[in-house]
Amino acid sequence: MQLNQKELISVIIPFYNEEIYFDECINSALSQTYLNYEIIIVNDGSEKIFEKKLENLQSNNPEKIKVFNKENEGVSAARNYGIKKSKGEYIAFLDADDVWLPCKLEYQLYLLKKYNLNFIHSSYVLVDENESFRGKALATKLNYEKLINSCDIGLSTVLVKSNLMKKHLFKNISTKEDYVCWLSIVKEIKQIYGDEKVLTIYRIKKKSLSNNNFLKFINAFKVYYVFEKKNLYLSIIRTIFLSINWIYKSYKIYYKYPDKIEFKYIKKITNLNFQYSFILSALNMASLSNIDLFYLNHKDMIFWLDGYWAKFIIKDFNKIPGRKIIDNINIPTNLKKIYLCGNKSELQIKYLESKYKKEIFFKNIPFIKQISDIKKIDLYFEDESLVIINISTPKQELLAKNILKINKKKKIYIICLGGGMAMVTGEEKIVPDNIEKLNLEWLWRLQSNTFFRIKRLLSTFTNFSIKKITNYFNKINFISLD
Repeated sequence: MQLNQKELISVIIPFYNEEIYFDECINSALSQTYLNYEIIIVNDGSEKIFEKKLENLQSNNPEKIKVFNKENEGVSAARNYGIKKSKGEYIAFLDADDVWLPCKLEYQLYLLKKYNLNFIHSSYVLVDENESFRGKALATKLNYEKLINSCDIGLSTVLVKSNLMKKHLFKNISTKEDYVCWLSIVKEIKQIYGDEKVLTIYRIKKKSLSNNNFLKFINAFKVYYVFEKKNLYLSIIRTIFLSINWIYKSYKIYYKYPDKIEFKYIKKITNLNFQYSFILSALNMASLSNIDLFYLNHKDMIFWLDGYWAKFIIKDFNKIPGRKIIDNINIPTNLKKIYLCGNKSELQIKYLESKYKKEIFFKNIPFIKQISDIKKIDLYFEDESLVIINISTPKQELLAKNILKINKKKKIYIICLGGGMAMVTGEEKIVPDNIEKLNLEWLWRLQSNTFFRIKRLLSTFTNFSIKKITNYFNKINFISLD
């Protein structure tokens, strides 16, 4: 793609008390490969603490970011305010909890110019509040007849000509405001171009207005009756038909459209390559039951075969207990630092110092109550560092994912050992060989923290069984690195 970067793109982000996901959102906008853009953040009456945060953000990026504070009037009014303040030839929308891929603006502008378009939307993947992959929505070309039956445009995927958008502002409605807008636009331009390339990560939030099915049903009726001026009977029929299409669309998003992906595994730990950053973790029932949490980070993941349940997925199963990983890894001599990350243990630190003949640096991890709390943990490491994490799955893998994201320009090698570190140092009793050979180590571990372990085991087994019964693992290829 060769663009002269002359055209200014206005990125409009409505903001209201978004604490957890906004940093990732704004960083994705600031990391675009297309450089000629302005970011307009419309603070829709957030609490004072967020107002100060936005002011600091603007002062740190004065050439790119403009923050406007206004009284709370809802997301439609906030976007319209941003549209009126925009100076760009094109407008892109980004919700404060969504994320763009780096090439989003450049790629879409390239298509707009190539095909002489004035509106484009793209495909996107869906994740929940815990970063768990939920599906993929596929963008297609839409005319009025198609769009009136189903709202298939993701707001954060849109790039549109500014003069067109300023003629079709968002209506004052709590949900479906974008649907009303797109219907208005498509009547003017006749067809909306949809590109299949995934450029956006859309977040599903349980408490958001867009996830309130009853409210969406009521507002769907308003779309047809109030804004499209259909009669009462046709509006009711259209609303029912839209709901049926939503069920079918959900099936396609969750089961039909997701791409088959590859996860890597290794049988000989001595073959582990330290050329690129990686997250090394055990493939067992716990990780398999949470495999959807690692979907977006699958290229960084490398598994060793640990738990018995991996035998149902990997044919050439060769079990390596977690406690033996440390002994078998050949770490490069040019490592700058080695970190232990998670729960502090002087015994583990001394063991690692004895093992690697290096000083071990410790980084404490506060108690993680909810998986979404991991995004609040900012950990920075030196380039060419080894990080060993000793907390449980899937928190340790998601923490590792966050570490790579924060330290994305560095080479960081992460090993998720969980309880393996406690076993190798003798803090936790090692499973006897005869128990391990019978694959009953899970039963043996119930001797301590019995209630907690039974609860976790039942939850993990249920999740794994559901994925196995629904053929979830058929969408995953496990590729050996040996």
